[in-house]
Order: sequence, then C-alpha cells, then structure tokens
Amino acid sequence: MYHTVITLVVLLTAVCAIYALYKIVTKQDKYSAPTLKESLILACAGVVAFVADTVGVGSFAVNIAIAKSFKLVKDAELPGFLNGAQVIPGAIEAVFFLGVLHVDALTLVVLISGATLGGFIGGIFASRINTAAIRLIMIVAFIAMIFLLLGKLLHLLPIGGTLIALGGLKLAFGFVGLFMAGFLVCFGVGLFAIIQAVLFLLGMSPLVAFPIMTAAGAIQQPVTTVAFIFGGKVPLRKVLIVSLFGIVGVFIGFQIVTMLSTEQLQWLLVLVIAYNVVSLICSYRNSCIR
Repeated sequence: MYHTVITLVVLLTAVCAIYALYKIVTKQDKYSAPTLKESLILACAGVVAFVADTVGVGSFAVNIAIAKSFKLVKDAELPGFLNGAQVIPGAIEAVFFLGVLHVDALTLVVLISGATLGGFIGGIFASRINTAAIRLIMIVAFIAMIFLLLGKLLHLLPIGGTLIALGGLKLAFGFVGLFMAGFLVCFGVGLFAIIQAVLFLLGMSPLVAFPIMTAAGAIQQPVTTVAFIFGGKVPLRKVLIVSLFGIVGVFIGFQIVTMLSTEQLQWLLVLVIAYNVVSLICSYRNSCIR
C-alpha cells in the first residue's frame, strides 16, 4: 500500500509539473516574469519556508508573510501560489516520511482521500470568487487555526495519544476533518496545522502525523494546483523559483527535524499566523474602503 501511495504521489507531481512547464514554455502564463530582486527573495523564501515545512510548521504562513512583506504576490494569487510552490518539495517530504514512519494503510488512504477531495472542490470554488472574499475566508481560517494551536500549546485541548490507526466513527470524523483541511488549503491556509489538530483531537500519536500530513499534502496539492492553473490563478514562474529552492529547504529540514523543539516551532507559527491575520485585515479593510 505504501508503494501505491508513493507511486501516486510521484505520478500526480509529475503531471502537475509537466502541465505547469507546458504553460510557461507556450507562453500561456499571463503573469509577468519576476525581476532579479524578486527572484532572489523568492529563492530565499523557498529555502526558509520549506525548512519550516519539513519540521512540521508548514510553509504557507512563512510564504504569505514574505510574499506580502515584499509585495511579491497579489492577494488573489496567494492560494494558487502557495499550493503550486508546495507540489515538488511536498512530494519529496512525503516519500521520505512514508519511508521512515508507518501508519495503518486504511487510515492513511481514507484520510488522504478526504484531503484530496476537499482540495479539488476547494480549488474549483476558490478560483471563482473575488479577492475580498478570499481575504475574509483566510482571516477567519487563520484566527481559528491560532485558537487551535494555542489550545494545544496551553494544554486546553487534547494533544494526541498513542493510536496509529482509526476505525468506525473516528475514521469518519477523520475523513471529514481532512476534507475541511484540504478545502481550506485552497484559500491559503496551511494544511499541516489543521491536520495535526484533527489527528490529535482523535487521539492519534504525534509520530503518525508526519506521514499522514505530508502524504495528504503531496496528493492534494497537485490536484488543487491543476484546478488553479485551469482558472488562470497561478503565477507559474514565481512558483517555480520557490518550489525549486524549496527542495534545498527540505533537505536542510531533514537534517534538523529531530533537533528542534516542536513546541517552540509551534509558538513561532502562532506569531507568524498572527502577523498574516493583521496584514490580511488591513488589506480587507482597504478593499472595503475603496
């Protein structure tokens, strides 16, 4: 089963990457090429974001903070940019963690299916709504994520258990939870924090979170990205830079993943997400004033 999941990850990643390159080569990417300065910032963002991603913090909050600070990507482009940048580095992460950490096969397939279905439906929906609506959805989802993380860090919510498999109602709840996680990813909300919250609430071991969330992302994000590309919502050349340098970040992250405190990283994530919320609220308020 693990070989089947890995094969599917590689296949979907290849299809998405080839389709994106085809769009670039045939000049069907409507977005302008990044300047040299923007390219350097995007490259640095890729390394930093995917070090964070590999150690379980997630890349979305970091990439949003950098993209908005340097005005690299417009708000309407953020969901497609974030998902697209994740495709290749995310596939490498998934193959690595599936190889070293094992989870029940049925649980893995059901949860991945939920995230993939949510991502596909969300990708179609997100490409059809306006910028202000995307900002508002991202604000609400980020605030909810902060409360989930704070609840976990302050020991107000269950912080996991010892389960490595789910069955019955818990498996059904897991499917629904990951469907919502995949759906929210399409609006720029990081997948990892939501999946960790869902799994911990269901009493699963923190160890199995890594193969589940990386495999779910590696299958969901190519599907979501293709939906965004169809909708013309992905700045492909910027995504390519972040993605390629993200591979460097992944390999750095592999080296330090066992050396860092997860709790410290999650506190950092709370601060980064809070910054994103403030920035998005300002953007949303300005759009309403106009």
